[in-house]
Amino acid sequence: MVNYEQKIIHTERGSFEIFISGNGKPLCITHLYQEFSIKGSIFADCLSSFYKVILVNLKQAGNSSKVQNSNELTINETVKDLESIRIELGYPKWSFAGHSAGGFLGLIYATSKPQALDSLIICDTSASNEFLNSESCIYNFKTGQHRKEVSKIFLSLMLPFVSQTKKRIANKKLIELSLYKPEKYNEYFSERPFSKIIRKRMRAYNKDLKTYEVRDKLKHINFPTLILCGQYDVQCPVLYSKEMHTLIPNSKLVVFEHSNHFPFVEEKESFIRTVREFITI
Repeated sequence: MVNYEQKIIHTERGSFEIFISGNGKPLCITHLYQEFSIKGSIFADCLSSFYKVILVNLKQAGNSSKVQNSNELTINETVKDLESIRIELGYPKWSFAGHSAGGFLGLIYATSKPQALDSLIICDTSASNEFLNSESCIYNFKTGQHRKEVSKIFLSLMLPFVSQTKKRIANKKLIELSLYKPEKYNEYFSERPFSKIIRKRMRAYNKDLKTYEVRDKLKHINFPTLILCGQYDVQCPVLYSKEMHTLIPNSKLVVFEHSNHFPFVEEKESFIRTVREFITI
């Protein structure tokens, strides 16, 4: 398991808990509604072999600052928070990597503050909320084949009076739906449970998602971009990664043929090899 160093960074926008691991150029990693710990994350572990990873707990997560109002949790305000961390750490630029909803943040960061980034790695994500209408998406609550099951899962995850045991069971069911081989859940995650979901941040994310759309801005990304996706992704189907590849100049797309939403777990060796090839180009 990768070792992380915990720090608290004080910025003009608040204090942020970060976890640092690895060597090389700085790479920021975070997620819009997850909380990290000194154990890091599987996604971050895979990248710490090539970068100095700065894994960030955003506001309301872990030991980072609490918010005064919900507007502080929007994606645009979160980008400003990340910029305050970069500046406080003294990096003229850094790279950003995001998985799933973390990829939404990465794309808005890349299109709104391109001068701050050296490169971008996005995994199993989308440049718009159109993925919610896909028949292949489990978050399609109108016509998706898993809509009833996923609706119950999200109620369990979001309602405050549901026990932690039931929340863990619900989270496991969601992840199993998002694996190419769900029977391998225990093999993949026995040593590393998934990060805690911050309900207040998830509510803000769901609100932002209603208007999320950056496709027209992707043509302005002018630094190396690696787009990764599982062929059978049921959260952000592969079609939307292919779309981003056509819109981001000189981007590289890699589709993992035996993965769903977690190629960095399901095809870990191939995932790491792909990142290694990307940074040596």
